[in-house]
Amino acid sequence: MAAGVLPRLCALVLPFLAVATCLDAPSHGCYWTGCQSKWSRVCSTGHFLDSQSGDCDGLCTESKTPPCLPFHTHFHCCITGTPKLTNKCGHCKNKLDFGKEFVCCSDCSDPTIMIRHSKLGYCKSSAELSMQLKPHEIFHWVAGPWMKCSSPCDGGARYRDVACYGNLSDATIKHYPVDDASCRADEMPTRQEACNEQSCGGVDMTEPTDSNRSGMSGWLVALIVLLGLGAIGGIVFTSYTYYLRYA
Repeated sequence: MAAGVLPRLCALVLPFLAVATCLDAPSHGCYWTGCQSKWSRVCSTGHFLDSQSGDCDGLCTESKTPPCLPFHTHFHCCITGTPKLTNKCGHCKNKLDFGKEFVCCSDCSDPTIMIRHSKLGYCKSSAELSMQLKPHEIFHWVAGPWMKCSSPCDGGARYRDVACYGNLSDATIKHYPVDDASCRADEMPTRQEACNEQSCGGVDMTEPTDSNRSGMSGWLVALIVLLGLGAIGGIVFTSYTYYLRYA
C-alpha cells in the first residue's frame, strides 16, 4: 500500500519540481524520473537530460507508476561518467575507437560520449560504460637470406633484404610490414657485407660447363634425323621402282 502512495504523493505535491528522488536512480546508465512539469526539465545534480516521454517509452505502467497530470511528463536522465577498464569491448560491434583503446557499453549497446578527450559519457541501456586497451604493438627488424657474393675471390659484396615489421601482443595476428621509421635505426641489421676476401691466386676461375656434352648431344640428334630421312627415302625409292616394273 505504501509503495503505491509515495509516487502519487510526489506527483500531487511537487508538480513543478523535479521528483527524480522519488524513484530509485541507478549507480550508472540512465533512468526515468517520476512525473515532472514539462517546463522544469530537471534531472538530479550532475545527470544529463536525454529525452522525455509520457509513458517512459512504454516502460512506465499504471500498476507501478500513475499517469502524469496534464502538462507533466517523465524525463530520461543519464548518469555520466568515465569508462571502467575491462576486457569486454573486443567482441562488441558497437564500440568506439579512441586510438589506443576501445570504448563500449558492457552489454555491447551504443555508447554515448559527450566529451571526447576525457571519454565522459553514458550508456542509454543503463549498462556500464567500459574501456578496453588495444593489444600492444611491437616493431622489429626482419632480415632475409644473403644473396650470392658478387665475386668468387679478391673481395666481393653480398646483399640481403631488411625490413621493419610490426606485430601485436595478440599471438593470433601475424606480423606485418610497416615503415622503416617505426623501428630503431641503431638496431637495424646490416644490408651489405664483404665476402670472398681470399686472393684469387691458385683459384680456378672457370666454372664447369656442359658445352661439350651439349654439342655431342646435338650431333647425335642430327645423325638420327639424317638416318631417318635416308630410311624414308629408301622406302620411297623402292616403292617407286616396284611400281614402274609391274605397272
